[in-house]
Amino acid sequence: MDWTPFSDFLRTRAHELVGTELTQIRYTDIGMTYWLSIGVTLVAVLTLVRLWLTSPRHRREHSGHVIERRFQRGSWGRAFYNLPKLLLGLALAVLLVAMADPYLTATEEVTGDMESRVRIDLVDTSLSMAWEFPGSGKSRAQVAREAHLEFLEMRRDKNDRVALWLFSSFPYMVDDFVIDDELYYFQVMDAPYAIVRILAAQSGTPTDRMFVPRDKVRIIDSEGNTNIIRALQSVVKHFDRDVASVADGANPHRAVLIVTDADVDEIPVAEFVELNKRNIVPYMIFINAAEQRPTRASAVSTPVGNTQALIETIREFGGDYFDVTDGDGLARAYEAIDEAETVRVELSHRAVKVPIYSRFLLISMALLVVGIPAGFVAELMWGTHP
Repeated sequence: MDWTPFSDFLRTRAHELVGTELTQIRYTDIGMTYWLSIGVTLVAVLTLVRLWLTSPRHRREHSGHVIERRFQRGSWGRAFYNLPKLLLGLALAVLLVAMADPYLTATEEVTGDMESRVRIDLVDTSLSMAWEFPGSGKSRAQVAREAHLEFLEMRRDKNDRVALWLFSSFPYMVDDFVIDDELYYFQVMDAPYAIVRILAAQSGTPTDRMFVPRDKVRIIDSEGNTNIIRALQSVVKHFDRDVASVADGANPHRAVLIVTDADVDEIPVAEFVELNKRNIVPYMIFINAAEQRPTRASAVSTPVGNTQALIETIREFGGDYFDVTDGDGLARAYEAIDEAETVRVELSHRAVKVPIYSRFLLISMALLVVGIPAGFVAELMWGTHP
């Protein structure tokens, strides 16, 4: 037989497999391979136990006969006798890897479009959010964050295209619009609870009495109050920049979700007018903490009337507020945003799955082609005979 084509095939496949970056390999169904590996291991262990506990049929101890050395299996004989077993073991291991459907990612441009609801989440991180939510032992910011994350879990797989903004005295954009639910969820989770000039209660409460962990606070000298007007102005500009590139100049229905305790300095009437002109509906997840206010007259706080005025203004422009103390509040917020019209968004990404199971499968088949005949030959030449 001319083994040259076969050896060339093996050499080519081996070079291809060796050239694969193992750290870049991903697997589609590694669970099935995991259970098959456990089954194969159990079978191998049971076989070894059986061989250890039972004697070969053709061997008798204390027979009185001495076997000459030339009839014994030497070191090379044992090596060649066990080599086919090694080849079969390698073939089985590679076959199990191939069954997990390994793949690599290629850099091929893929474009398409999808229908999405466009929203900006505007989260209040002012000093008042660091105060305790009455009777909870948590800060208002933590209560707000937990409600926000619960809302995002409800909106998962709804194709929301969302951007995250934080505001105190000044607004801060965390990231531009994204559709990746997992990425956005962790962006919200990792965002600070409070952005303040100094973490101390206005009433003189020591910092160790505050209810915000130090790692959830950003200290910025220019911060100090709750300026929702400046934040909404930035949000309007962000929507304007986005609509030109995504909606081709159209005026789609969008929403801004404000997560706040409504302890604002001024009511942003003019900004709500601008939002209304752009078909942007304001909604508010309201952290109702009106029961607790700073005790000093000099505290930077807003009268309770401003809270009600903000709520009424939001409703006047077609939006609504959802109190976290209301068990159905988040569900109603979900339904309100779900009723909004969808916007067609163009997508572009480069992640393409390239299957490489054939590289492992061909190597496994080649090892079987060599290992099975080699096993018959090894058993005939170095095996045990009666």
